[in-house]
Amino acid sequence: MRNKFHLIFIIGFSLLLLQCSGDRRLYRELVEMADNLNKSVPAQLDDHTIFLGADVTEGNVFQYRYQLVNTAEPQSMLRAVEEQTKNNIREAFRLNPDLKIFTENEVKIDYIYTDSAGNILKIIHITPEDYK
Repeated sequence: MRNKFHLIFIIGFSLLLLQCSGDRRLYRELVEMADNLNKSVPAQLDDHTIFLGADVTEGNVFQYRYQLVNTAEPQSMLRAVEEQTKNNIREAFRLNPDLKIFTENEVKIDYIYTDSAGNILKIIHITPEDYK
């Protein structure tokens, strides 16, 4: 009985180590992607949107950070952006092979919008269910 317990413990611990090493690998790959995006920031995308950069959280959530400028109605603008993002997300992930890492690993994505003072106006959460 004691040998069975030890065997089960060793198998469980080995599986946990494999999972953790996979998470670290994914984290490193996502950080590399974010670093590549950050080489060209800040970037003015249009009259109202500046791309500030990308980050990755410990939980492997990929974050895009934007700043809204030159708009008196940021909330109405953000409603339109959220609707457009959610409507186009599946197609973007289907067509772009560079996003395969997200779909294969069920990475969550946050689009974070701030005002010119750095206050968060909106976070659009994208889950694997949104892009599959």
